[in-house]
Amino acid sequence: MRILIAYYSTGGSTRKLAEALKSSLEKRGHSIDLEKITPLQEHNFWGWLYQRWSFKKCEIQPLKFPNASPYDAILIGSPNWTGLSLPVAQYLKQIKGLQGKEVSLFSTTAAPPALEWYFISAYLLDLSFSQLIEQKNGRPKNDIMLSSVFKKLSVNSEYGQNLIEKFCQKIEAHISSLKHYFLEKREIEGIRFLAVFLSSTLLLSFVSQVFLLGLGIRILNWRQYSLVGIIMLLAFLLLTFLKTKERGVLLGKYIGATTVILLWTITIDFVHPDLGRLIIWGYFFIFTIVGSFRNRKLIIFTTLATALSYTVLYLNYPLSGVLLPALDLLLILSGSVIVTVIAMSLQKHFVKLLEAQEEIETTKAALELKVAERTKELKELTDSLDSQVKEKTKNLEEKIEELERFNKLVVGRELKMVELKQEIEKLKSELGKTKS
Repeated sequence: MRILIAYYSTGGSTRKLAEALKSSLEKRGHSIDLEKITPLQEHNFWGWLYQRWSFKKCEIQPLKFPNASPYDAILIGSPNWTGLSLPVAQYLKQIKGLQGKEVSLFSTTAAPPALEWYFISAYLLDLSFSQLIEQKNGRPKNDIMLSSVFKKLSVNSEYGQNLIEKFCQKIEAHISSLKHYFLEKREIEGIRFLAVFLSSTLLLSFVSQVFLLGLGIRILNWRQYSLVGIIMLLAFLLLTFLKTKERGVLLGKYIGATTVILLWTITIDFVHPDLGRLIIWGYFFIFTIVGSFRNRKLIIFTTLATALSYTVLYLNYPLSGVLLPALDLLLILSGSVIVTVIAMSLQKHFVKLLEAQEEIETTKAALELKVAERTKELKELTDSLDSQVKEKTKNLEEKIEELERFNKLVVGRELKMVELKQEIEKLKSELGKTKS
């Protein structure tokens, strides 16, 4: 394989990771081109942060490899700054030939990578990277992140070397089916979204709890909040484990849906009727989240879990005067049906688009193969004709040389005969004078 590795590094950690990937891939027999992204004006971390929020762009030096078409895979390296660094974003906007290419991300961060991946920071990094690649019609494939501070999680550690080897193995494995690739990618992204949603909610809720209690406002006491927090933490850890192992993706969605419903139900039970009719809209919000996964069985499961939770709330005396079972259960059922119809329609349309795109790319690949074969035949024919022309030209040149030699011989003979005739005439004239 021919692979392009492009990176931007300020402190040197991303550069070390790029060089380690280059070394590992070269040992596997691949040809590597290394591109260092260099901005026209360098900044430190805070300077780049200001540039990103103020100007949102930067200028970089001309690229050594401006076209990615000749490469089988592209690796992009960036420090994790809660999004792509500006030089890397500018590089992705300038480079050409990413259509249909498999593009992977490698990055370094100060915190432990596992912590970054499942909180908002690395999630936004991966999101911004994927959006830019998809705008160029490329295919975001794999990712790797190592720490620039913790030595046991750095490039040179055993953990880092093992992660690099696994990353390189995934680079070598080509995407066999476009449809399978995008469907699997959606499944894994769904699990990761749930994990990030729970971790971010846990963090924000803790900050809010401390802030509100500091102001003397009590929504949940610490015992109640601890129960909610433990549920979120356990669900987050379980989803993180499933995503890391890339197994049990569907199970993770059921766990996520159950967790969200359970958290909402427990929170309502603690707050009692203070939320009023907002209770039902909270369940509709859960339906919306679950519906984005476009899985009929998951939506039905969510409907049953919601109905069960609603029943538990209704049987709780403080809420019996707020909830209206006949109307609310009808709304839950109607919402479930609407979400199911919309989700399945979108999923069917999405699969058809993938199948059409896969068919187009298969046809395109077949045509490119035929063009390549025909080009090879024409080249061989051209080479054969060139060889024949050269051979015939050589034969003609030899015949011309032979004719020239013959011509010179004939002309020389004629000139000699003329000289002899002149000599004979001269001798005859002298003989006549002698006789006289």
